[in-house]
Amino acid sequence: MGSRRTWKSLVEEVVGRQPRLFSLANILQHADEFRAEYPANRFVEAKIRQSLQVLRNQGVLRFLGAGRYERLDNLPVFSAFFDPTLADGYTNRAQVARVLIETWAEMNLYCLRCSWDGLERLPPNTPVADFRCPECSTRYQLKAKDGRFGGLLIGAAYDATLYAVRAGLMPEYILTEFDTRRSMIVYADALPGAMIGEERIIPRRPLSTTARRAGWRGCNIDVAGLPTVAIVQPAETDRNDVRTRWRLLTPSTEMDEAEPQLPSEPPG
Repeated sequence: MGSRRTWKSLVEEVVGRQPRLFSLANILQHADEFRAEYPANRFVEAKIRQSLQVLRNQGVLRFLGAGRYERLDNLPVFSAFFDPTLADGYTNRAQVARVLIETWAEMNLYCLRCSWDGLERLPPNTPVADFRCPECSTRYQLKAKDGRFGGLLIGAAYDATLYAVRAGLMPEYILTEFDTRRSMIVYADALPGAMIGEERIIPRRPLSTTARRAGWRGCNIDVAGLPTVAIVQPAETDRNDVRTRWRLLTPSTEMDEAEPQLPSEPPG
């Protein structure tokens, strides 16, 4: 199947074609290449700048100031840090967390099921999942908390989540615990979606008739006692070790050739 490259991989490829010393203007000259891959994105320059910052944090580039860079030709390292300025202009704490952590995930997370080193963000309002692997189509749901998670996660729509469980289409869950004071991810753990049974999906009360989404019903997911694999922790983790532990934790199944599809609305 065809795969769409992530912003980081697109920018990294263009950087690799530059001389050792180059400028932001040199990269912006290739904006049409990025628009061809992401024609609906209206913030191409901002995404380029974000990607350059991630490559700098990962040791691929050195920022020399005044829009100038040096290519170091190092292999990228995983970065637990996020850029708090990406949420400038947002006041709602939930929106701030979503912008910061989803951007960090798009730039740093990798597929646990195959060797692909990036995840693609899914369109807004995609049922149950937030990201997918462009190579093997494994889907991921990202959960983030400023502090520690308990045994309950706030889930998506109850009916869609219950349908995904019954159909065997639950995504893998990435639980990220971050610290806004240090602008970093402190812990990130992966939890196999296949281990979440129907009995762990707890409906919440429907929204009131005066709410904007009147009648909508979400759910909580009981994950207490389920095993996880650490992706980020205070001690450094190696992605090959993470993938090995993930494969030991999850059933050994062949990768589906066709990407599973969830209906926009679950069956009545």
